[in-house]
Amino acid sequence: MRYWAFPLLTSTLFISFLTSMVLGSVRFSADAVLLHIVGYQQHSSLLGAVIDLRLVRSLTALITGASLGVAGSLLQSLFRNPLADPYILGISSGSSLAIAATLVLGLGLGLVQSYDPYSLYMAGALGAAATSVLVILLSSLMRTYIGLVLAGVMLGYLNAGLTTLIIYTSEIEIVRAFYFWTFGTFSSAKWSLIEAVFPLTVGGFVAAFMLAKPMNAIAFGDEIASSMGVWIRGARVAIVTAASSIVSAATVLSGAVGFIGLAAPHIARLTAGTADNRVIIPLSALAGATIAIISDVAARNLMTPLDLPVTAITSIFGAPLIILLLMRRGRRL
Repeated sequence: MRYWAFPLLTSTLFISFLTSMVLGSVRFSADAVLLHIVGYQQHSSLLGAVIDLRLVRSLTALITGASLGVAGSLLQSLFRNPLADPYILGISSGSSLAIAATLVLGLGLGLVQSYDPYSLYMAGALGAAATSVLVILLSSLMRTYIGLVLAGVMLGYLNAGLTTLIIYTSEIEIVRAFYFWTFGTFSSAKWSLIEAVFPLTVGGFVAAFMLAKPMNAIAFGDEIASSMGVWIRGARVAIVTAASSIVSAATVLSGAVGFIGLAAPHIARLTAGTADNRVIIPLSALAGATIAIISDVAARNLMTPLDLPVTAITSIFGAPLIILLLMRRGRRL
């Protein structure tokens, strides 16, 4: 393991976060931003208002990116597939489908509010878990990487099609309520959502770190893992549960953001020079958070005053990565 990996990714995340606070339609100096955040020096009311808005948005991007990075590392380890990703395998779209159904049924019957984070989180978790189970079943039938990826893509299209039908046939108020989740964006970030989802996200992270050692054993094969005392079926259920929980939290916060879960674990492995999940999981969180914040900065500043969807930015980054991985592993697919 390269011991400079953690300091490198941590410092990169800090610089990205500070850049997110500084850049925008109104720009401030980095020292003014830092002094305002720590409360050492108060500046103009304009700076305070802008920084508060950017702070909640940047924290949302950080939590979302870290969540997708951890979920991606869990799924890639579980399936032993470098192309596994919550977005590509349809897990994010399954979560979105469940959220859309909950909004339509719940708002229509008066059971939930538009941004009831707990109800939406539970719905998203169930949708993500259901899609994860389908992916596991399909993975047992597929003998190649490309077969599994194509199955996940088809599940994603199915979930997206059903979501479109649900929203398209709904009232305009419900369409507006779901708009937040449609494109993947941090523009509707709220402190209330962060406060509601953050404890659940931390619980998912803790579970993921506890599963690192069993995943290391599973990487050598089920028979070897069983001989090492790992309960294979229980470990798989726990991994799927943790990944679904984390993806649901990210979806509630920001919608179905793609490719971060794919890229972050690869960056972590390249940086650390190891496949040990005890190292890869936290590094994936750091890398995912950095990618999300950088993508958000680009979404806010590339075509000002337009606020671009984050998935549009991450897709531009992620698509070449998938092509590169397919080319490098073409003989195995």
